[in-house]
Amino acid sequence: MEEQVYISEEGMKHILQVFDPKDPHKNILWTTDYKMELPLRVRKSGSGSEVPITLAEQFKMDCSQFGKQPALSVKRNNKWITRTYQDYYNESIQFAKALIAFGISEMSAVNIIGFNSPEWFISFMGSIHSHNLPVGIYTTNNPEACLYVSEHSECELVVVDTREQLNKYLQIWDKLPKLKGIVMYNDEIPKDGINEQRRSQIFKWQDFLEFGKKQELLNEVIERVQKLRPGNCVTLIYTSGTTGNPKGVMLSHDNYIFTVTQQRKKYQFLDTEGMRIVSYLPLSHVAAQLIDIIGSCRWGAHIYFANPDALAGSLITTLKEVRPTMFFSVPRVWEKIYDQMQLIAKSNGAIKTKIATWAKSIGKEGTFALTHGQKPPLCFGLADKLVYHNVKKALGLDQAKYLIFGAAPLSPVIREYFLTLNMYLINGYGMSECGGVTTVADPLHFDKFDDFFMTSTGKTMEGTELKIDQPDKDGNGEICYRGRHIFMGYFKDEESTRNTIDKDRWLHSGDVGKLDKNGNLTITGRIKELIITAGGENVAPVLIENEVKKTIPIVSNCMVIGDKRKYLSILLTLKHELKPDGTPTEKLHEDVIQVFKGLGSTAKSLEEAKKDPLIISYIQKLIDDANTRVISKAQYLRKWALIPSDFSVDGGELTPTLKLKRRVVEQKWMNEIEKMYQDAKL
Repeated sequence: MEEQVYISEEGMKHILQVFDPKDPHKNILWTTDYKMELPLRVRKSGSGSEVPITLAEQFKMDCSQFGKQPALSVKRNNKWITRTYQDYYNESIQFAKALIAFGISEMSAVNIIGFNSPEWFISFMGSIHSHNLPVGIYTTNNPEACLYVSEHSECELVVVDTREQLNKYLQIWDKLPKLKGIVMYNDEIPKDGINEQRRSQIFKWQDFLEFGKKQELLNEVIERVQKLRPGNCVTLIYTSGTTGNPKGVMLSHDNYIFTVTQQRKKYQFLDTEGMRIVSYLPLSHVAAQLIDIIGSCRWGAHIYFANPDALAGSLITTLKEVRPTMFFSVPRVWEKIYDQMQLIAKSNGAIKTKIATWAKSIGKEGTFALTHGQKPPLCFGLADKLVYHNVKKALGLDQAKYLIFGAAPLSPVIREYFLTLNMYLINGYGMSECGGVTTVADPLHFDKFDDFFMTSTGKTMEGTELKIDQPDKDGNGEICYRGRHIFMGYFKDEESTRNTIDKDRWLHSGDVGKLDKNGNLTITGRIKELIITAGGENVAPVLIENEVKKTIPIVSNCMVIGDKRKYLSILLTLKHELKPDGTPTEKLHEDVIQVFKGLGSTAKSLEEAKKDPLIISYIQKLIDDANTRVISKAQYLRKWALIPSDFSVDGGELTPTLKLKRRVVEQKWMNEIEKMYQDAKL
């Protein structure tokens, strides 16, 4: 495919100064220095041929086009306070001027840690305009994790939302010699417990903006914006750190702009229909940045910020008030909605239950017909009026044209359940290293909603390429992709970068997957998670774990064990009641107890369940059932063990993006694991 290279004269001079013929790919195909400008390879025609521009240029055009339209709305004292796009732009420039006036060094990092808010967005965009690097930090990070990111990113300013986040930095400030100040936007600075020197370096949001009121600073902002190039780094996204310290993923202006441009082409109609988005997922995550911050401007979307307790229960209230036209979520959100709907269904009377059952019986077929331009089943319209529309309205999603999930797999059972309610959940796949998305499951790409579809993440994005590297006899191999969405490299980490981007510019994802005849991708595991049994069999644990969760409804999480072992075993957690913040309690979920009752058991706790033969027999029968659907005897689960509570972020088993930390789980439950292998004659 014909391509042309985009790079400024200054960028090329810099490359020539540091070029090493012994390492020709460095600083040409990838770099580990966020001050480098990477050459962009742009197709000569079709998707991917769009002329590269910077995020600052795009932001100015978008804010000019949508200037008087509402951009950012947040609730203060139970009232929505709204900034227009012009307000958003002006305050971002003011923040940029304040950074310069305060003495933040050009190209240093500005860390942002706090719940979603206008100030988060403005800090992000303002930092770009002052030629600084905005870097988000997860609010769940402890002080040590904050220290790692702030030190690694060479941070000079931190923006926090509350005292909770401020206190983390007060504990580690002495270890961050480059840190010049902290800005707090949603709380009061404590009057006690802070020494005078530190107090003089902590500012409330409005007070910090005052630094940028001098008009002459505008010229310096303009000069700095003019230095920006599409091939420059625009932000660092820190990975979840499932196997060690998080890595700093360098994304360029072009990475983000290219990706959003391809999606905007696909969903152009949203431009004219008043796009509304509820922002609630962590903005330190690539998907939330791509959609909420970058993508929203391209569509002129109106962003509504949820309350900080959104995932603890208030999200539905916000959705019902805002009625978004597009809703992105992680699987955990859909799982919680599903659980609540199951409880509601149980309280329905006989007539309501019968109507709902009938409507769901034609829902999947009708959804397929509607998404493929076909005639839906007879009475589908009546089912929509009686059931589907009311369900969507109760969730605040009755005007949502697109329901999207990503970041982790969703149980096929749950995905199919929502299909029966005429709710098509679009599965997107990507990673920080490709700007957040590389495939999307468009219904038109599937001939039927079969088992493959339920786990598929769809076809690759326009203007990009995807291949399965070294596939086995079943078509499974490493998922690789390339295009203008591929990241620049890992900051300060040459080894990891070199192992991820090859000489032909393919990004090696570390994920294992296969393609169907239409080019749709399904992910079957991760290379680093592959289990190699003592017999030399390669086993993808994710497929088995998904089958177990599908087969045993009372199981919340599970993890297959078996690396270098004679057989496979599995750790199981039962569903537990959740605290308001979404973390599991010690109490078993009511659904689990009801299943126990149906078996004739009186168990109400995990310890009682572990001793009850009725429950042991029930789980064993379902494990045996799951074993009938594996592809070889090497994948049979020979033993299993119930472990207390559930996997969680607080417990250390899950990352902030809810990825499973397998090493942590293995170390934490080593005693239970070893018990399953005490008799290894099987």
